[in-house]
Amino acid sequence: DAYFEQYQLTQLNVLARLKQAFFRLQHSYAAHEVLDRNREVLRELLRVTEARYSVGKAAQQDIFKMQTQLSMIEAKVLQLEQEHESAEAEILSLLDREPGTALARPGEPHVGDLPVTLEELYSHAMNDAPMLRREQKLIERAELSVNLAHKDYHPDYAITGGYYNQASMAPMYTFRVDINVPLWVSRKQRPALTEQVDNLSAARHNYEATGQTIHAQIRQEYTLARTSLELMKLYRDTILPQAKLAIESSLASYETGAVDFLSVLTNYMAVVDFEMNYHEEMQKYHLALTRLEEMTGLALIH
Repeated sequence: DAYFEQYQLTQLNVLARLKQAFFRLQHSYAAHEVLDRNREVLRELLRVTEARYSVGKAAQQDIFKMQTQLSMIEAKVLQLEQEHESAEAEILSLLDREPGTALARPGEPHVGDLPVTLEELYSHAMNDAPMLRREQKLIERAELSVNLAHKDYHPDYAITGGYYNQASMAPMYTFRVDINVPLWVSRKQRPALTEQVDNLSAARHNYEATGQTIHAQIRQEYTLARTSLELMKLYRDTILPQAKLAIESSLASYETGAVDFLSVLTNYMAVVDFEMNYHEEMQKYHLALTRLEEMTGLALIH
């Protein structure tokens, strides 16, 4: 039974790793789209800035700053491509597919509300988590070993009987009683019992320690998921709309000469960063849910 629970735990671990690789791949696609879209806009702004510089309406440093931002985006794109390749390789490995096998693009990422409460996670983990069930089976095994060690204090006995057919001679009957008396208790039985009692105590302590660890990890991952969910809502509903309004305002002011080009560029790059942060929080949210699934055995992602 303990080994079966270990098997269940291994299943959950493999599924969690597969889901995590999937969400990293999904994030790389979404983040790549953000960078590609904004890279094209920055290239267009660079062409406009170069044209303004050619007629003396823009400073040369504006061109350099724009080129620097484009280079930074290129660096982020390269990093995403590395993450993309790594996620695909892990998925192929977990699915036992040939290296280089083409994978379909994941669907568009989406997020709903947290499907469970923290108390529900605690309850489900204490009752159904394979890690705790395995430790419970090890306690039961240790209790059985202690019980068997106690029985070694009692004498063993065997009763045998037999009948022998001797043809022309009278039949012969035998009856025998064998008793094995444990005389050397202090040398053999007592140390054996002490060892099994210690094993039982260790198994119970392991169960308690595992429960405490799972309890702490569930709270940590649940807090991470809830925080990422709140940050996503903040980015989507407040920060990004405000940042886009700031861009529109700075562009209008730039055309009239009220603000410099650096203000426009700073506002625009802030929007790029906010969009990237939004997708990173989405990835953190999904990864936290997969770790909660592994610990509790509860299906949270459908």
